[in-house]
Amino acid sequence: MALPAPIGVQKEVVALPAEGHVVVLGTAGSGKTTMAIHRAANISNPLVPNNGRTLLVTFNRTLVRYIDFLAGADLVNVDVHTYHRFARGYLAQRGLMGPNSICSERLREELLRDSVAELARLHVGHPLFARPLQFFVDEVAWMSRHGVIEQETYIGADRIGRADARLMRDQRPLMYEVYREYVERRTARAKQYDWDDMAVAVRHALSDDDSERMYRHVVIDEGQDFSPEMIRSLTAAVPPDGSLTLFGDVAQQIYGRRLSWKDAGLRVDAVWPFKKNYRNSREIALLGLAIAAMPYYADEPDMVAPDEFRAAGPKPTFVRLPDEASEFAFAAVQAKAAAEAGQAVGILLRRHEHESRVRTHLSGTSAQKLDPQMVWRPGAGISYGTIHAAKGLEFDTVVIPLLATNHYPDPVLVGVVGDAEADAVDGRLLYVGVTRARQNLILTCSAELTSLMPKRADLWTEAQPR
Repeated sequence: MALPAPIGVQKEVVALPAEGHVVVLGTAGSGKTTMAIHRAANISNPLVPNNGRTLLVTFNRTLVRYIDFLAGADLVNVDVHTYHRFARGYLAQRGLMGPNSICSERLREELLRDSVAELARLHVGHPLFARPLQFFVDEVAWMSRHGVIEQETYIGADRIGRADARLMRDQRPLMYEVYREYVERRTARAKQYDWDDMAVAVRHALSDDDSERMYRHVVIDEGQDFSPEMIRSLTAAVPPDGSLTLFGDVAQQIYGRRLSWKDAGLRVDAVWPFKKNYRNSREIALLGLAIAAMPYYADEPDMVAPDEFRAAGPKPTFVRLPDEASEFAFAAVQAKAAAEAGQAVGILLRRHEHESRVRTHLSGTSAQKLDPQMVWRPGAGISYGTIHAAKGLEFDTVVIPLLATNHYPDPVLVGVVGDAEADAVDGRLLYVGVTRARQNLILTCSAELTSLMPKRADLWTEAQPR
């Protein structure tokens, strides 16, 4: 699969001067990754004014491998990394990253459980400690992602990107004690950072670093998934005469939400919007657009809705089945048929634990799991995995099972952040899954259909299983 050439206004973005900040927001399928690759190739080209070594950075490893596959030899003097690989490399180069010094998510949860228990023992009956553990995990992550880790700053902070404002300001000092206890326990385990506050460390280190920067330019793909601190640290990673270009789609924001590029400190005179959808058929794009018109998208800044689509195709197909086992079996049958017809097929799931149930029905095929450790290559065949793992990828046919109220939104998420926030998170996740499909989309359900789907049956065709 060759890297598509930029077309129309895409060429203008690719050829923008290699200086300052550039923000490009586009709808799903508008060619953002294509533009990001060409932009990186252009500003690293020795024939281009102010060229220099360039970092092309994205959020997950699956997409890094996809970019490597697409770009091939087109990227010279360009490093393609996840943010965390860049961060670890920089901190290690500064002598600030010891061996095995990153706290895993599982250990962070364990340490926070112990921290909460200790503070609850000292403050018996305090309402803060009636909250589930996941609340404290999410709150600590929010603090790090927004760089709000000093007590005075945290207590006075506006809660941009944290919809659950039920943490009253007078409870924040005690919440900060939980955070401080967590950091002390983590340090005692010889863990300097967790995956979220590493960006804070990078930004602080860069502010004290007057040596020559490794990169003159940074290009961010899938920028909507980067925390404000990640973007601030990447901004600090380029010299004053360098550039940072951010490509993003707020409608696909699944690792965080309600973050505008302005909140991350980028300085631009105007945003480049891309509304043409080159990936999805008109019918699939219309379903995605209807999802994006649901109430949980209402307050999203910088939303870019498509106004022109790829060629028409069949409406998405919705199939009701008797139980979940039937859904997994049906998904496998549809995937096999499409793959035998020469199509790239993706079976996309809400949870990792569903992957093994799908795999059982794919025995005898060369189906590949969407795994960050593997090189994903587009082409005829079946891929399966979580919607998170499919970010940035595309398939001729997508099958999404289990679209019932007991899966979307995730009940665990509802218990932690409430109905409204869970709807927002999983609604965006559903949007991402739907817009991975180029031509065919198959949706299944064996219980009550999730309220995250639009109440418009004209957007799909309901069919009987065969």
